[in-house]
Amino acid sequence: MNSLNIYFENQTERVYDNNGAHDAAKLIMRKYENMDIQFKTGKDKFPYAWLESKSTAGFKLILNQKELTWLMGYLQEGKTEDLETEPEKVEAYKEGDNSDLQMSIFKQLIERGKTLQFVPMFRETNGYITACASYQKGKIKFRLKRTDELVEYLTEKGLI
Repeated sequence: MNSLNIYFENQTERVYDNNGAHDAAKLIMRKYENMDIQFKTGKDKFPYAWLESKSTAGFKLILNQKELTWLMGYLQEGKTEDLETEPEKVEAYKEGDNSDLQMSIFKQLIERGKTLQFVPMFRETNGYITACASYQKGKIKFRLKRTDELVEYLTEKGLI
């Protein structure tokens, strides 16, 4: 039996169209739809938001500080202005950085006094903690790996 081979000539690196993702987010905002967001860090160490709405399937928007501020402005107050967000200027986390964006956002919201809705522990499966932060124009959803440190933190804050 002969083995099959694939030969690639002029192989080019595929680059993610973050400007297109930004425009898709802007379209959701122009329709004033509620947006569901999950914050994550990709395998390539780039922080991103997974966005979806009732009329738009989920997609990734790679974040910088300005993009994050823009998204939060929409969630909290319905602001759609995206001046100078520069969606093409994104950077990956460097080695040693606290690169868990989801946990970072989660703790920042708690420290700022944001009320989160938690799935009761008896309903949770597979060792996760699930929570949701509701805003005027959408929700931020969290699904965090349950660790002793996280459970201790949330118990200390009186949240679980």
